[in-house]
Amino acid sequence: MIRTFEPINALHKIVGYIWVVDFDFLSDDNREDIIMPLGYINIIFNYGSAYRQVGEDQEMVIPNTVVIGQMKSVKYVRYGQQLYQIGISLTPLGFIQLFHVPSLELAERIVQAIDVDPDLDELYRMMMKSRDMEQHITTINHYLLHKMALNKKDTDRIEKMLTYVEREYENLNIVSMAKFFGISVSTLERFFKKQIGLTPKAFGDIVKFRKHVEDEGLRKDMQYRYYDQSHLIKTSKRFAGKTVKELEKLPHELTLSYVWHGQK
Repeated sequence: MIRTFEPINALHKIVGYIWVVDFDFLSDDNREDIIMPLGYINIIFNYGSAYRQVGEDQEMVIPNTVVIGQMKSVKYVRYGQQLYQIGISLTPLGFIQLFHVPSLELAERIVQAIDVDPDLDELYRMMMKSRDMEQHITTINHYLLHKMALNKKDTDRIEKMLTYVEREYENLNIVSMAKFFGISVSTLERFFKKQIGLTPKAFGDIVKFRKHVEDEGLRKDMQYRYYDQSHLIKTSKRFAGKTVKELEKLPHELTLSYVWHGQK
């Protein structure tokens, strides 16, 4: 079972969604999954079997409480038999407003949550006491509201930049964006990357792919929204690990199956 929960109104700018993944038993051939770049920074609490990041040149056990920074490309994981995870997908703005750690320090990294905020470890232990999903969501909301109240930061400039990217994602032009904000391209890229962990172009590419994948209407015309078929194939392979044609089949990976085909 995979479930997602919309944030409460007070958190809608800082939280994309809260999610729960719960499978009592995964067969050996159904344990592969991916960490898919979607433009969020994820906090993940693992209460099931140990799981690993896997790849051609690396394999590492992922801690039970982690923060996953902005990713530029798909990462692969392998679960154990029992899978129970609770995740908080923070918007880039949300991470900036909640924590004092620069997003650039987390780009392409999986770090222990305690290194970002010691209270995350306490939150993990609090939710370990039961599997009451509603109680967990309430506990998470209280934690986020408390953090937001503590960390007052001036985020107006980066918020406007993020809004610009979300609005112009189909044909994002960095020169036009820099001109819109009255700064040079180099200044724009340096400021944006420090705040978000990616350049505006890299982040815009992720936003575009995410919006097309999540919206069935946009997805049907996806091939016409990229420069050519080769560009679309490379983009899909980079962010999802498969071509669009391969994604149209029911993938084994839990994340891809859910994102592409929904809860069916």
